[in-house]
Amino acid sequence: MTDPSRLFARSYEEARDAFVAAAAAHPHLAEQGRLTVLGDHTIDWALTGDPSAEELLVYTSGLHGIEGYAGSAVQRTLLALGEDRPVLWMHALNPWGMANFRRVNESNVDLNRNFFPEGAAYTADDAAYAALDGLLNPPRPPGRDLFLLHAAAHLVRHGMGALRNAVARGQYSFPKGIFFGGQKVEATTRELCAFLPARLAGKRRVVHVDLHTARGPRGEYVAFLEKGDGTEQRRAAPIFGERLRAWEAGSADGYDLRGGMLNELMRRTPGPRYDAITLEFGTASDLAIVRALRAENQLHFHGRRTPDHPALHAMRNAFYPEDAAWQAGVVGHAIAIHRSAERLLAS
Repeated sequence: MTDPSRLFARSYEEARDAFVAAAAAHPHLAEQGRLTVLGDHTIDWALTGDPSAEELLVYTSGLHGIEGYAGSAVQRTLLALGEDRPVLWMHALNPWGMANFRRVNESNVDLNRNFFPEGAAYTADDAAYAALDGLLNPPRPPGRDLFLLHAAAHLVRHGMGALRNAVARGQYSFPKGIFFGGQKVEATTRELCAFLPARLAGKRRVVHVDLHTARGPRGEYVAFLEKGDGTEQRRAAPIFGERLRAWEAGSADGYDLRGGMLNELMRRTPGPRYDAITLEFGTASDLAIVRALRAENQLHFHGRRTPDHPALHAMRNAFYPEDAAWQAGVVGHAIAIHRSAERLLAS
């Protein structure tokens, strides 16, 4: 059996080459290709199984750069099964972010806040975020400060749900801030909105699993199901059980996500019955994640990035832990996630 840690690459290039090789070795490979979004940074993809099948599983990873290392390990684990089930695999949706161990792309855009209908303005009411901008994005290098104290005071006054919704839903007014959704459609967004709906056209049934890290209990996984008419939740609940979560603001874990990829892809692909899941491998608390994002963002804009900087260590611990037990857990959960996706596809 392959040592799980060997599936976790040290660089984007290593992960990309390993994915391409794993796809090429698949006994039921139907097609393989890549989308170029920035120089040598590519989104590599493969289709395995019968291309004419009416049912299709889709696995995507790396929309949030650094989170793509875990997603890549999961995809390679599943490719190694060599199954004939039709699956579309897409690797490193944000290759620049993955290569630079950032969550955002080269323009500091959180791509999972950048997907809007054609012609929509990249603006929003960011008043709640603006009130926190000084706390979230101080214009100085990272260091000791009173972030946790001020964040705790905000939590006491407003609660975690309100803080999460103000911060994480996506903002469009602070280009150097965290969770910035951009001010125009990004190249990756344009490529994916052209490629995926075309690939899914003519299908009767699609289950799309987008692989991420951070949310949920460390070492476990949770599944956030995109909004639907309620039947999706009823189908998925018996399959995922207590791991199934809701995105909606006001729920225990959700917030009012703006510009999300899966929701926009579903809107652009009206033909199939399309269930879309954001699959999160837990790493740390919400507050620890925001703290890590804040410090890494400060370092990017106001500091000097060195490989051993504490802010980068905290960033990796929040999104790509150098922890053999955590990495083994991610790979260990991959088959169970795959079987759940298959059951949902058949439902």
